[in-house]
Amino acid sequence: MQKTILSVLTIIIFSKAVSGQVTKGSWLVSGSANYSRLQSSSEAATKFKQTNFQISPTVGYFLKDKFALGLRPSLSYGSNTIANSNTVLGIGPFSRYYFLKPENIFNLFTEGSYSYGTITGGQRLNTFSILAGQVVYFNSSVGLEFTVGYSTTKIVDYSGTNNEIKVGIGFQFHLEEDR
Repeated sequence: MQKTILSVLTIIIFSKAVSGQVTKGSWLVSGSANYSRLQSSSEAATKFKQTNFQISPTVGYFLKDKFALGLRPSLSYGSNTIANSNTVLGIGPFSRYYFLKPENIFNLFTEGSYSYGTITGGQRLNTFSILAGQVVYFNSSVGLEFTVGYSTTKIVDYSGTNNEIKVGIGFQFHLEEDR
């Protein structure tokens, strides 16, 4: 019982000392890894199912408290049911909004993004994504984020889209400007 009380007190003390820097003028630097399953309905290729792994670094700036805009490059690798694999390089803007107060040990956020990319072989694509997630802060500058999202991709010059559900995990680093 004493260990439980001590644990709860420790969490309360540290939760008051921890806050994410989601305030105007701060920078967000993060990186994440995503896993997704895709089912193609595009006429760009035979209909197929594909498993994708993606890594994405992110750099953003808080224009307002809890609201950041930034840029995200990405690298994806996918393998599919028609004995094919591909690599996709992409880059595009994102916007992210945090819902809870910066003082919390965790925060909830939502994000929208666009990416322009190229697939090995030269095809070009446009991707729109939305996601939601939670970040758990270790201290005022570092947090671990968990995300779930939806993406739709249009391959240029072909009809149809590829839709996927994504789950991801990553780290956030919040850097505050000197004032």
